[in-house]
Amino acid sequence: MEELLQAIAQGFFVGSTYGLLALGMGLVYGVSGIVNFSHGDFVTLGMYLCLALFSALALDPYISVVIVLPVMTLVGAAVYQYLIRPIAGRQLLMIIQLTLGISLVLQNVLMMAFGGQPTRTPSMIESKLFIIGDIVVRGSHLVACIVSFALAILLYFMLQATDIGRSIRAVQQEPRAASLMGVDVGRVQVMTFAIGIGLLAIAVLAIAAALLLPGLPIQPTQGLRFTVITLLVFVLGGMTNFVAIMLGGIVIGIAEAIGTIYMTHVTGQLLPYLIFIGIMLFRPQGLVWRS
Repeated sequence: MEELLQAIAQGFFVGSTYGLLALGMGLVYGVSGIVNFSHGDFVTLGMYLCLALFSALALDPYISVVIVLPVMTLVGAAVYQYLIRPIAGRQLLMIIQLTLGISLVLQNVLMMAFGGQPTRTPSMIESKLFIIGDIVVRGSHLVACIVSFALAILLYFMLQATDIGRSIRAVQQEPRAASLMGVDVGRVQVMTFAIGIGLLAIAVLAIAAALLLPGLPIQPTQGLRFTVITLLVFVLGGMTNFVAIMLGGIVIGIAEAIGTIYMTHVTGQLLPYLIFIGIMLFRPQGLVWRS
């Protein structure tokens, strides 16, 4: 029983990070209708930026986010403005090909810059442990969870209570009407993509803390895994529902943790996908409580 509770707790903490990654994808999709298949590679890019700052300046990843966040946000804005925006609204296949192309470019750039060997970045809290009842919680997992939920809440209130948020929601619901009301739809789309990539910069801390810094290596080609997991959570959450997306992340995280502990390696890796298929069969709308 203790082992099961430990798996559920670990899955909850890691799953909250998956939810944050999917919120970034959901935000971009809601405004532009674009599913970014290079999403996970931007996560990997952020991780390597943390690695570069650690190598050059000995900055802990939890400190280097101050630099990584604005850099990733600018990268997101530039990618949308100069690569994605010119073909937005065209055939879906063209957009998929472009984002997959961006994914391959990022992987090869990271491969040339850092090599293909797995590597890792130590952190000041990776060895910290907290005991809650019978559950042992890594400090890195706790930080991942707190950061993820705090950002999800801040993003929700930003969309509800600020002029920028209201513009984003207006474009999300009816772009043409928003344009007639004086909203610069193109500017909002660029800004939203930048925010989505900026979220990844913060998620880098949570992902790196929860999954990579305690000892598992990072490598240039791992972005595909993050993209696939993000897509699972994104669809489970109904694509644009914040609460359902965070819940979807927790479901996938717990499934992954239970599969790792109680099943063989191959079967454990498949469990999140099997659960995803099962939910989609019975609830095509995902975990959204309103059909």
